[in-house]
Amino acid sequence: MNQIIKKKMTLICSIIVCMASFIGCKGDEMYEKEMYHPVIYLLSNGTDNVYTVVIPFKEDKAVNYFSVGCGGSLPNPEEVVIELEPDTVLYDKYNRMNFDNEDSYARFLPAHCYEISSYRVVLPANSPEQYVKVPVKINQQGLSPDSIYFVPVAIKSVSKYEVNPDKYNMLFRIAVENDYAEQINTTVYYQRGITISGSTPTPITGSKMVYPLSKDEVRMFAGTRTQTSKTTLAEINTYSIVAKINADSTVVIHPYGTIEVEQLDDEAYNRYYTMLNAENKTVDYIDLYYRFRTLVSTNPDVYSNWSEIKESLQRMN
Repeated sequence: MNQIIKKKMTLICSIIVCMASFIGCKGDEMYEKEMYHPVIYLLSNGTDNVYTVVIPFKEDKAVNYFSVGCGGSLPNPEEVVIELEPDTVLYDKYNRMNFDNEDSYARFLPAHCYEISSYRVVLPANSPEQYVKVPVKINQQGLSPDSIYFVPVAIKSVSKYEVNPDKYNMLFRIAVENDYAEQINTTVYYQRGITISGSTPTPITGSKMVYPLSKDEVRMFAGTRTQTSKTTLAEINTYSIVAKINADSTVVIHPYGTIEVEQLDDEAYNRYYTMLNAENKTVDYIDLYYRFRTLVSTNPDVYSNWSEIKESLQRMN
């Protein structure tokens, strides 16, 4: 009797082992299919599907890249030809989600500012990188630090495999910077100085946002007025001045919009220099001496009284 029970138990165990092995094999196949299945996509950051490159103004006709990738744990076993095209969906979606008025909308990068030599991309078989870079030649000169510029791209078709439906399109963002300020993370300078009315000087302190305009020019508000993220283009045109840093570290001040500004003489001012701080890090300084007045009304033009400013600006970030 015991022998019969043992034989039955052995048979049952064998059946269980076989079933487990079968299930395990099927599970491995499903796992491998899921892990190794090639999926084509455009590389981007976050839920906005934006990929950002920062280009210094001093670079001439810079070449930057975005990437077409193939997802999966192993390289794609076959060559894939990907056809790209300008996207017509993501740009409008981005503006609706991020801005509440057209004045703030992101813009298409003007056609004369970039060149994509080919919208046909070949991803080689068994490529260890599992992506291919697409070169974009950029002319960033003249781009405004107040605008977000995009080249919208989408996958039109692929010769093999599937396309990730969440990553088939992408906004290729172009941002600018120079040695004194950058666009992506707004550059802040700490302001110390005096404003002079008549013969009476009044101390001033605060912070000043500084924006890159070209390889050697930055823009800021004159005096003590503070620019914020809600500042309008009209206010920028009314209150902004430009400081050009020359090769000899002297600075020339001139108006940006309707403001009138006159650079004043003092050998200790209108210069750019660097110093080491307590942490032995190099810090930028821009010292300025000028007077300005702003346009109050037009037809005829009426200006405010002149304000005289001596200020030392210390870069904070």
